[in-house]
Amino acid sequence: MPTILCIDNDVNFLEDEKTILQANGYRVVVASDGVSGIKLASKRPIDLVVLAFKMHGMDGAEVAEALWERQPDLPIVVCTGFFDAVPEALRWFADSCVDKCDGFDALLPAIQQAIAHKIVSSQAVTA
Repeated sequence: MPTILCIDNDVNFLEDEKTILQANGYRVVVASDGVSGIKLASKRPIDLVVLAFKMHGMDGAEVAEALWERQPDLPIVVCTGFFDAVPEALRWFADSCVDKCDGFDALLPAIQQAIAHKIVSSQAVTA
């Protein structure tokens, strides 16, 4: 069962996200800011991160960079209500970028695809 770290300062969305992802068979760890999310990712194995972009303190691009420094193959799905503000570089390097307005119907397939890609990539490396 993959473990997903969700980082978002919108606590209501974060709780809904956790509930829906758990109902879909994922282990879920949550953080309400980037610094807390980075600390959680360094303390336990994480298979994928769902990351908001606009947050207090560190924005999603800064958090993604810090996470990738520690684990370059970590899949990241950006899920944001500020879709147009996401820098092109983050869109390029993230596995997917989803608009919160599209809801969980868009987020779940993005997560599934990123995890499937990670599994295929890791099998290719070990083969």
